[in-house]
Amino acid sequence: MSHSATNSPDARIIEQCTQGRKIRNVASFGFSVGAARTNNTAPNRIMADLIQGETERIPVFVAPCNCKVLRIYANGTPFIKNNGAETSTLKLVKAVIADTDVDLNTTITIGLGTAPTTDTAIDAVLSTVSGALDLLEGQHVYATVVVGATVETAVAYVTGNMEWVPTDTPNS
Repeated sequence: MSHSATNSPDARIIEQCTQGRKIRNVASFGFSVGAARTNNTAPNRIMADLIQGETERIPVFVAPCNCKVLRIYANGTPFIKNNGAETSTLKLVKAVIADTDVDLNTTITIGLGTAPTTDTAIDAVLSTVSGALDLLEGQHVYATVVVGATVETAVAYVTGNMEWVPTDTPNS
């Protein structure tokens, strides 16, 4: 019985996932958001990772091998409650040496005037740029979090997740 080789890396990933030979890996990162770091009375949080009006880059992942990003999503317990006109967002980017960083997804809205539903994951729309979701061994992935100018009601605890699978080296 003959066997034909699959040379397309994407086709190989799909084939191996359907046969249970590839397992999705998840890189998770969490952060807390408060209005201020003055006390622990909501919406303040002394040890908040971010407070209102801040933008932060959070290290997420260093690729242990060549791999492909399959899904990016966020969850909150609760998400951020901003005032009616503001939003808070999350986006993952991969670092590229001596070039512009590449967005892996469109921004995920993790805070609005009416906070998204607690414990309901919000999926990101992945980049459609050719090769954007492919990571090289040692490549870094960062999250860019932008918090609106006000944080109301409760302290937010947000978890971001990136699902990925190792990819085979070409022609192996």
